[in-house]
Amino acid sequence: MSPAPPAQSGEQPARLRLFVACDLPPDVEEAVRDWQRRELAGHDDLRVLPTLHLTLAFLGSVDARRLPDLQRVLAGVSWRRAECRLKEPLFLPAHGRRRVVALELDDPSGTLHTLQREVSAGLAAEGLYEPEKRPWLPHVTVARFRRPGHHSSLQNVNIGAFGVVRMVLYSSDLKPGGAVHTPLADFPAS
Repeated sequence: MSPAPPAQSGEQPARLRLFVACDLPPDVEEAVRDWQRRELAGHDDLRVLPTLHLTLAFLGSVDARRLPDLQRVLAGVSWRRAECRLKEPLFLPAHGRRRVVALELDDPSGTLHTLQREVSAGLAAEGLYEPEKRPWLPHVTVARFRRPGHHSSLQNVNIGAFGVVRMVLYSSDLKPGGAVHTPLADFPAS
């Protein structure tokens, strides 16, 4: 992928809304979609999300000319397959009016936490990311409340352990029907 052309005099550089995430294995993603259909379909107050991933770092608006720097940092992170398991549904934020429904990921080896710390530190060192102050919680967002609301009872997802093996740099374009996520570069586990 080549960087965006330089901005013309007086023109603002092209900006991209970016995030770094790990994809779920296809069979796990399909099992979560089945769960979404069973558990979330009748809730008119929820918008079910079509894209499922584990966000490591949300970068926000980034100058497109920084894409090579981003790719270099991410390519330099050495990581191994993360064995994990989906846990019970969460309603976030934990305090106040809920905005999202998520599935927490159990990371018994700490591999995902280590990966997130290394990605966060590498991007921050390049001035590409400002780490969040709150502790990172590995989760997959499965729905958003149309208006901040209260949780209802949901059944757990019963999926066995699986491995996360793919980290992706995504662009996120906001559209009236929700964000459209486009993969820009892949970084597999070693």
